[in-house]
Amino acid sequence: MQITFSIVSHGQSALLPPLLAQLQVLSESEPFKVIVTENIPDERPILPAHATCPIEWVVNADPKGFGANHNAAFQRCATPLFMVLNPDVRLPVDFGLDALASQVKAHPGVAGPRVLAPDGRVEDSARRVPGVLRLALRRLRRVSAPDYPVTTVTQQVDWIAGMCMLFDSDSFLRVGGFDERYHLYCEDIDICLRLHRRGKAVSWVQSSRVIHDAQRQSHRDWRYLSWHIKSQIKLLTSAAYWGYRLLPAVRQS
Repeated sequence: MQITFSIVSHGQSALLPPLLAQLQVLSESEPFKVIVTENIPDERPILPAHATCPIEWVVNADPKGFGANHNAAFQRCATPLFMVLNPDVRLPVDFGLDALASQVKAHPGVAGPRVLAPDGRVEDSARRVPGVLRLALRRLRRVSAPDYPVTTVTQQVDWIAGMCMLFDSDSFLRVGGFDERYHLYCEDIDICLRLHRRGKAVSWVQSSRVIHDAQRQSHRDWRYLSWHIKSQIKLLTSAAYWGYRLLPAVRQS
């Protein structure tokens, strides 16, 4: 199993040591590479002297968006698998990386784990393609029920959230990576829809799990809210969105 992990830090150096330490543990049994992009230059964390996992640091001269940063990291990827990770994701002992890798190898495209909040609640990280009304209801916090059942079965879903996504590199390359016209929001939905249109799989592997201490800035900062709304409008007017909505895709109930 050869994987390149891409982590982008937006001045979040304090969040990196726990995640990098967990990746070091994983690297003791599986060879892989980690690329950390400092989108906003910050004090670099001190890593263990015995670190066995190769870490490549990239410092941006100017801030870039979510998609642009991970696309740039992919240009440095020479492995068959490519994983996108948020700095605020934590990998428990029973993370289940093997399950994710096996799924994406058998069904090329992208796979994501079950995502848990720090208190153990299952986050809605696998969702159906939203319509205008559903987006509005989510904004008003009127929609809380999960779109897909929480089970132990791997499911094919419309899209998975971008805090933890494992791609086979060939599929990522074929769809051209993330659409850099988005800024911080909806890149995950867009790339999943484009993978679907290519006949690729979008898998929710619930036997794999991560913990996510979500930093929901769009509910607290007007700049993030503005970016979020602009990205949603861009998504709802995109060819990827309407192409998928009009396809007779098989969607589990």
